[in-house]
Amino acid sequence: MVQLVCGHSGTGKTRRMIDMANRKIENAQGKMVFLEANNRHIFDLNYRIRYINTKEFGLTNPDQFQGFVCGLIATDYDVESVYIDGLYKIAQAGAYILDSVIKRLDYLSERFDVNFVISVNHDAKDIAENLRNRIIKDEDAVVL
Repeated sequence: MVQLVCGHSGTGKTRRMIDMANRKIENAQGKMVFLEANNRHIFDLNYRIRYINTKEFGLTNPDQFQGFVCGLIATDYDVESVYIDGLYKIAQAGAYILDSVIKRLDYLSERFDVNFVISVNHDAKDIAENLRNRIIKDEDAVVL
């Protein structure tokens, strides 16, 4: 499953995702990964969640980002959940990539039983109609 956390900069998307991940790790069967384009929140996450600063890998476009995610899954079949904080910053692209990235992550999710949670800088009302069912609406939502 691919889910979205929406809101403009400064609305608490990162904090929300960190809280979700820290709650999820308590009952996780597999491994969890948190991707971000800096090291700002490395100490906010439970030590069992693998934190990756994607800037260190020099990703410069959406194709490299998607290959990076495939590599994560290929090297460890125990990955259960991947949190992607700041998709546009990590992939160094704009909102036009959202639909194609979600399609690719849907494939990976179904094929390898991995759940993805992505933060995007949009209000929920600005998300395409076909993607609105993926939006996590309340802070107490349980991530599958």
